[in-house]
Amino acid sequence: MAAPLSTWPWASLGSYKYLLYGPVVWKVAEEWREQGAPPVGSCWLHLLLLFVVRGLTYQLWFSYGNMLFFTRRRRVVADAVDFRQVDAEWDWDNFLLLQTLMGATVLSSPARLLLPGLKQQLLCMWDPRGWAIAMLLHVAFSEPVFYWAHRALHQGPLFSHYHAAHHFAHVTTPLTAGFGTPVECLLMTLAMGVPLAGAFLMGAGSVGLVYGHAIAFDYLRSMGYSNVEVIPPGVFQAFPPLRYLLYTPTGETGDKHAFNAALIHGTPNWLLQKGT
Repeated sequence: MAAPLSTWPWASLGSYKYLLYGPVVWKVAEEWREQGAPPVGSCWLHLLLLFVVRGLTYQLWFSYGNMLFFTRRRRVVADAVDFRQVDAEWDWDNFLLLQTLMGATVLSSPARLLLPGLKQQLLCMWDPRGWAIAMLLHVAFSEPVFYWAHRALHQGPLFSHYHAAHHFAHVTTPLTAGFGTPVECLLMTLAMGVPLAGAFLMGAGSVGLVYGHAIAFDYLRSMGYSNVEVIPPGVFQAFPPLRYLLYTPTGETGDKHAFNAALIHGTPNWLLQKGT
């Protein structure tokens, strides 16, 4: 019997899993019909748009990483991705589906009352207070929590039940970033969601924060898993502190081959502090 939350509940649906987006699409269509125009401030519409934009971020990075005429000399691991890895990571976007369904659940439950003025905040394009709050929560909460969670997943039964599949890939790709068990994706959702939730709870949220935070998160993860060094070494030599703020494909590849590695997915400053 599989460990709890180690497999996806819709695994048997195959491509039909996308039908789970049906209720969200229906809500958008219903609001569109009622308003007689695109529901610009609709939370349901933003859930769908985020899925599309975030999915494209990973797909475009994946395409770039496979353009050998651009990337051959900058690849960290020269080997190609084999068919077993392609098959294993076929459902890499399960985490996007999970996060969309979690967002839809919140919007459909009394929990939405905890976010007064949510629709008004989503009509705001930019609020610097929200960015400041999100950055503070990311540094103070998301980084340490995800660091220790990732270390825990490298230990004993947790590794074999929940994290071993993530290390199946010998050559990482941006799609490897999304491939994981529900437990891993829930931890990632927690780290990603707390800064946004904090900003909106304090009335400083904005649509720019939602898209900016999500796309930046996915963009940096895709870059780290791309197996292509896109930042020239000279940049790190000119700005040494940058090496403690960004993780690179070289560091990510090292994580895949070192079970006791620290959280590569956050800022490497945590590796320096913890001596890992």
